[in-house]
Amino acid sequence: MTVSDIAERRDRLASGLRRPLGCVWPEPASDAHAGRLVLWVGDQDMAQSKPARWPLAKGGSADLFRPVPFGVDQRGRPVNLSLIFESMLIGSKPRMGKTFAMRVVLLAAALDPRAQLRIFELKGTGDLSMIEDSCHHYGSGADTATLDACMESLRDLYRELDSRAATIRKLPRELCPENKVTPQLSARKELGLHLVVAAIDECQELFSHPDYKDEAARLAEAIIKRGPALGIILVLATQRPDAKSLPTGVSANVGIRFCLRVMGQVENDMVLGTSSYQNGLRATTFGPKDKGIGYLVGAGDDAQIVRTAYIDGPAAETIGARARGLREAAGTLSGHALGEVPDQDGVRRSVLEDVAAVYGPDEAGAWSEVVAARLAQQWPTTYTGTTPASLAAALKPTGSSPNRCGAPTPTPGSPATGAATAATRSPPHGSPPARNVTASSRTGDGRAVADAGGASTGTR
Repeated sequence: MTVSDIAERRDRLASGLRRPLGCVWPEPASDAHAGRLVLWVGDQDMAQSKPARWPLAKGGSADLFRPVPFGVDQRGRPVNLSLIFESMLIGSKPRMGKTFAMRVVLLAAALDPRAQLRIFELKGTGDLSMIEDSCHHYGSGADTATLDACMESLRDLYRELDSRAATIRKLPRELCPENKVTPQLSARKELGLHLVVAAIDECQELFSHPDYKDEAARLAEAIIKRGPALGIILVLATQRPDAKSLPTGVSANVGIRFCLRVMGQVENDMVLGTSSYQNGLRATTFGPKDKGIGYLVGAGDDAQIVRTAYIDGPAAETIGARARGLREAAGTLSGHALGEVPDQDGVRRSVLEDVAAVYGPDEAGAWSEVVAARLAQQWPTTYTGTTPASLAAALKPTGSSPNRCGAPTPTPGSPATGAATAATRSPPHGSPPARNVTASSRTGDGRAVADAGGASTGTR
């Protein structure tokens, strides 16, 4: 009789003990023989207990060189993750808490103002949008443009592997004795060794795409193998953990693994590692009510059963705003968070400054459609296809957004509604001066007018 035999009959064990299934948790003892069992019997079903409060929910910052809070085990003890020098894979069947688990990890990363964030949520529902304002790269959706941006971000990280390795190789031995990024080296901006957390939710959209899958698998595998020592942390999440949507080279090399409910042995071992099912780590035993509960492997000496901290949407938005504030104070905002968009040559442009540039010297405002058309005419490689909606989305990270205003005085051919950009956040210390856009007045015909540091940049 082995632990895996008992784990397979967990329901019978719970029945014999006259306890609910969620109270009975058999685990293997990794330091003993295969028949040694660690059995935890609780007085309350783990799925029905009160969700654990996330320690960073109300205040504080994080340091990714130290463990960050993730959840609790079946005994209610805190479980932390040490993400530094690691990569992470989260897998489950749909609607079992995969994205919520990833949200905990990424909010912790966002609360470390020194860590650069590159986040792509390929489902397209905005589940990670609360962190968008802190991201160097960000995308949401499974459309071609988002997948292209995700691939370009991976290519950029792949190029950084060599540049970072060269930087570390040239450093004196006393500064970098283990040839790894340290907190001291990460803090030196001139070295470019800041931590990078790259995350792809619904990564199966990339790894199973006919045009991207081979290159994406090669890039991700290299980043997982070489990136951690160089300060690059890759976090992947999928609701379809199989060989087609999760390349073997990726799944075999990930350091930290979290598997919520899956339906079969293959999916279980794709996330938790080869022979995990045989060794008694069976996420197939979780039921429909066990949302947020999974096996965590690689975060400690032994596998753990963990229920992730629960952070709902409003709480996540509050934490995301605090993370943005920390980055503003530290002067570490960059890329997407400053409203920059890359053109075809890889040069990053400021949307806010480009919007200001397409206004005439005496022009008080313009409709969003007109602004979009002018941007496309001035910089076609960057702004072709821009719509009022996409312009609003691009301006959002800068703190500016088109706001609906009242109906203008009826005039022949005039639109019924308009918008004006709202006040932007102050630029971080040391960054190029951004134009301060503030909604200032409404004209007699109902138009909303905005100032932009001497040039009008209001859209309506």
